[in-house]
Amino acid sequence: MKTYGIAAPGRGARAATPVPVRRSFLRRSLVAGVLATGLVAAGGLPATADDSAATTDLTLTATVDGRNAVLGGDFQGFSVESADFAHGYLTRERMAERLRTLGPHGVIRLGGYSMDLVWPAFGTWTDAPAPPEAIGGTVDQSDLDHLKELLDATGWKVTLGAPLKKIIDPSKIKNPTRDPSPDVSLEQVVAEVTAAYRTLGDDLLGVELGNEYDNVTTLTDAEMWETAKQYRAAIDEALPHAHLKIVGPSANTAKTNTHLEGFVSAALADKSTQPRQVLSELSSHWYPWSHCGSSVMTIGQLMSPLTYTNTRSKLAGIMAVDDQLHGTIPMTLNESNSASCSGMPAASNSYATALWSLDYLLQAAQSGVDRLQFHTNTTGVCGDFKARDSAEYPISYRYYGAFCAADQAALDANELSANPLYYGIWAFRQVPQGRFVDLDLADEHLDKLRAYAVKGRAGTLTVVLINVQDPAHADSTQDAVTLNLPSAYGTGSQVTLRSAAPEGLASLDAAQISLGGRTVSPAGVATGPPQSTAVAVDHRSATVTVAPGTAQIVTFSH
Repeated sequence: MKTYGIAAPGRGARAATPVPVRRSFLRRSLVAGVLATGLVAAGGLPATADDSAATTDLTLTATVDGRNAVLGGDFQGFSVESADFAHGYLTRERMAERLRTLGPHGVIRLGGYSMDLVWPAFGTWTDAPAPPEAIGGTVDQSDLDHLKELLDATGWKVTLGAPLKKIIDPSKIKNPTRDPSPDVSLEQVVAEVTAAYRTLGDDLLGVELGNEYDNVTTLTDAEMWETAKQYRAAIDEALPHAHLKIVGPSANTAKTNTHLEGFVSAALADKSTQPRQVLSELSSHWYPWSHCGSSVMTIGQLMSPLTYTNTRSKLAGIMAVDDQLHGTIPMTLNESNSASCSGMPAASNSYATALWSLDYLLQAAQSGVDRLQFHTNTTGVCGDFKARDSAEYPISYRYYGAFCAADQAALDANELSANPLYYGIWAFRQVPQGRFVDLDLADEHLDKLRAYAVKGRAGTLTVVLINVQDPAHADSTQDAVTLNLPSAYGTGSQVTLRSAAPEGLASLDAAQISLGGRTVSPAGVATGPPQSTAVAVDHRSATVTVAPGTAQIVTFSH
């Protein structure tokens, strides 16, 4: 019989003051803004900008640089608590349409804080009763079978989280009395990994070693590296032909990358093996803000230049480590969102997060990071958050989630409505695969505009403009953005992300959000492909007007 219990999300530290980053990274930074002309209204008709509104004029020049990062098709994904997996929420019926709407490729990370709180019931432990410490639930073969159906239906892949705390020296646990973990051995971990590989095959990309080890253990970075080697050797002995590797170190979410750097330094100093023989990806966590303890986050803080520059610093540090490894191991942000500890009410679930997530996805991809996965719940009634010590916590709402149910009846019917975060990811998926193009937006304009450009494989140029100003504020301005294009284009079209709610960025009504006039139904299906409107192009120049609190995805074709 499956058992269910309490799970908790990963934690992070509040972002600190920005630090200087590499010049090459600054050169690659791109900008964004949002158009006002051509906004698609609820009825599908274009709405024109208010000519009487104040306007900020900006000129951006797009420059092709063949050394810039490439945007692939599987960049985005989700991070899901191991407890959600243990509760049977990763099913085709619940999740398939929501994933398919975001595209045929993506990666789900099964892990989080509850990684050490679940009981793997495989091999010798198949029929063993779960101990009372297994408050995250029991993972068994039925969960793997449902996950396989989900992956087959969507084309997505997974990484599997493995417990850490009971495998290491007990004296290395920071606080043994807090959320004591079930007594899971390394042999039990290997039994689960073996069952997962035999069920999922190549859809299983790697095995993550614990969650934020620096939060729950006193392991040094070198000891963590040796533990990763121990897990890799045990898995390889059981599955010698699978070539499964470790995902790690998944350290705490501080803006600095101290533990990532220390872990890699230990790996590089180890002459007995090479890092790429042990690691399938080098994972980091990042929450620019926190709701842990007494910490708070406002919408203004989330959309501020400080969040952008702090994130830029975090990403630059990750890519500096990538340089040490000469690009031999994928660099991932496998757990991230707006504010750690389940998000900030009235901020993490506001319309602002649609614009922020679109901006963040593009900023991360343009930095050279290989993947960004937003931590999310896979069930729960919107707003029905439960405290961590509640027995219902594992199925409660998390404010930064990508989807939730309007009520219990909708939840029972697997009808999960798209939250603002989901719309931001959906907007990102409209950007084609290709190489990033430089834009010359100065940091002084980050309080108004963010902009990115990608040259697609077919020669198109897609520019994403995000006006981060709040339309509910009287002093917000339109951004009239003149784009100097790198070559001549004959046509242009734009798709708009917007909210019709009068509350502006603070709106909590996701039903008011649309992308190209389209929405996502509670069944997880878009009401149609996003509609576009024409953009006038004068050979190598185009001017678009971006209304406050909107994003435009503008594609230029030859």
